[in-house]
Amino acid sequence: MDGKLRRGRDREVAAAPGIGIDIFQKLVAASRSADRTMARLARFIIDNQDQLASLSISSLAQQLSVSETTVFRFCKILGLAGYKDLRYALAESRGLSAGARLTDFRPEPGSGTVHPLDVVMRRVVEVNSEALLKTMSLVSLPALQETVDALQKASYVILIGFGSSAPVAFDAFQRFSCLGIPAIVHSDPHTLTSATVAASPDTLFVGVSCSGLTRDVVEALDAAGRRGCKRVVITSDRDSPVTQVADIVLISAVRGSPIVHQDLGTKTSQLAIIEMICVALALQHPERQHLVHDKALFDAEIAKKRIKT
Repeated sequence: MDGKLRRGRDREVAAAPGIGIDIFQKLVAASRSADRTMARLARFIIDNQDQLASLSISSLAQQLSVSETTVFRFCKILGLAGYKDLRYALAESRGLSAGARLTDFRPEPGSGTVHPLDVVMRRVVEVNSEALLKTMSLVSLPALQETVDALQKASYVILIGFGSSAPVAFDAFQRFSCLGIPAIVHSDPHTLTSATVAASPDTLFVGVSCSGLTRDVVEALDAAGRRGCKRVVITSDRDSPVTQVADIVLISAVRGSPIVHQDLGTKTSQLAIIEMICVALALQHPERQHLVHDKALFDAEIAKKRIKT
């Protein structure tokens, strides 16, 4: 009977769409939990992904000075049936597989000495390429269409981004401007407060927050909602506070490297979402030909500012 139950559970896990890809999103969310034990477990797993392949549940519990019951409860919080399913999900994750392949990279026989940074270069490119692949499975197509529709209807767009998310918000501002969408970007809490207070109901707010925990972004979107404004957020944590004050949520991929906490992969995913939005806007624009003409004029003006060689 136990064997049948186990096989049934394995089929259930295998049938779950994107479980390997989504496991890192869930781990990152758990790492921010108010429960310190759960948060410590999540951080350890994120930073020691390779070790879990050879760690039994008892070994993991002993290493972190917790009980096996605690580890099992942690797995249930992640939406998994047990510890074996956690290891299965991690093994299926493309990011983990890519990292393992690059770590074990060896030069071809007779190819000569490999530069010591060759593995680093390959790892960075592979991990960030993986972020793009994850993004395709995380972004909701209906949410993406809703965002495009909201941008087309909005009379004005206010973009918000702080810290590492600020460059993404500024990139979106530049791209929206090229598409003829009236927009402004805020990365200062004081000017953001002024803009939020003065916003009209037909203003669209677009917030970028990887963690979903940035207080200024959460408070601004909350205030915008009370003024009747539509709100879009790009975040890596679907259960974070910022998603509770947004009308449309677009999920970006989390970091794929256990070494760098704010790696390029996260920004790559966020920028990819901005690109999706802008391409969709251009394709669905009612005056598409006029838009192409304006883009050509814009490029011509920018060309004048470049040094001739």
